[in-house]
Amino acid sequence: MVAVQSAGPTLFELTHEDTKIVYAPGALDGSAELHYDGPMGRYSFAGDEIQTHNSARGLEISVTLDRVSHLRTFTLTVFLPDLELEDCRDELSFRTVGIHASRRRAMTASARVGATLTSEPLEFEGLARNIEYQASGATVLL
Repeated sequence: MVAVQSAGPTLFELTHEDTKIVYAPGALDGSAELHYDGPMGRYSFAGDEIQTHNSARGLEISVTLDRVSHLRTFTLTVFLPDLELEDCRDELSFRTVGIHASRRRAMTASARVGATLTSEPLEFEGLARNIEYQASGATVLL
């Protein structure tokens, strides 16, 4: 009997209309990276700028896209399902969801409303795969 070694994907690509997100749980230095290109602009995040949490939906990933002092904050949250790839060359298509959220605080002390939260649900087409990184002429598979 031959054991089949499975591993989680090393790269996730998510698309929704004019939004593209690329998430790598760990590159050569082991630090996560997330790249966002969409209606909120272009952003790159690494390490502690990316908040992750295991939830019932899978891995919940959140980043702050824009913050204007304490008055306005835009965040992005996406959910990655638990996936395993049997072969390091496998790819797997999947669907998942995400949320663009905006929190605005009242600008005056006389305003009684407090913070206003709005959110836009997103449905993503995803592709999970393993990629190889080149380091000093040696191939490293994450």
